[in-house]
Order: sequence, then C-alpha cells, then structure tokens
Amino acid sequence: MTALPHSPAADRNKQPILHVLRGVLPDRGTALEVASGTGQHAVWFAAGMPGWTWQPTDADADLLAVINAWTRQAGLANVRPPRRL
Repeated sequence: MTALPHSPAADRNKQPILHVLRGVLPDRGTALEVASGTGQHAVWFAAGMPGWTWQPTDADADLLAVINAWTRQAGLANVRPPRRL
C-alpha cells in the first residue's frame, strides 16, 4: 500500500486536541471541520469520539481524495465524504 500524504504537525497535536474536545463537547453531535488538510484529524477525532459525525472540508479540491483515502483506510462510518469549502 502506498503511504498516504500526512502532516507531521497533525500527528503531534491530534491527541492534545482530542483531549480538549472530549472535555468540552457532549457525547454526541456533528462537527464541521474547516480546512481538513490531509484528513488526519477528522479520522483521529472520529475514532476517538464515535458518537460524533465528522464533516471534513477543504478549499483545495486535490486534498478531498487524500481525505477520502484516510477515511477509507480507517474504516470509519462516522466520517462523511469530504466537501469543498
């Protein structure tokens, strides 16, 4: 399998952000993620907060395929297909 494009910064900060989200958000909801980039955060947060549905977006149409690939690889049902925004 070809390695997916990734952001080292997203890898470094995903767990601290998830910790904060768990502390301030209810158990269930829907999140609109603006400027999802590679989609690493959407996948990480969706796995860590299964009661939430994540809607990733990005202005760069080329990144939508990357976000889709991360989502497919993770096998998560609570991440919607990315949208251009």
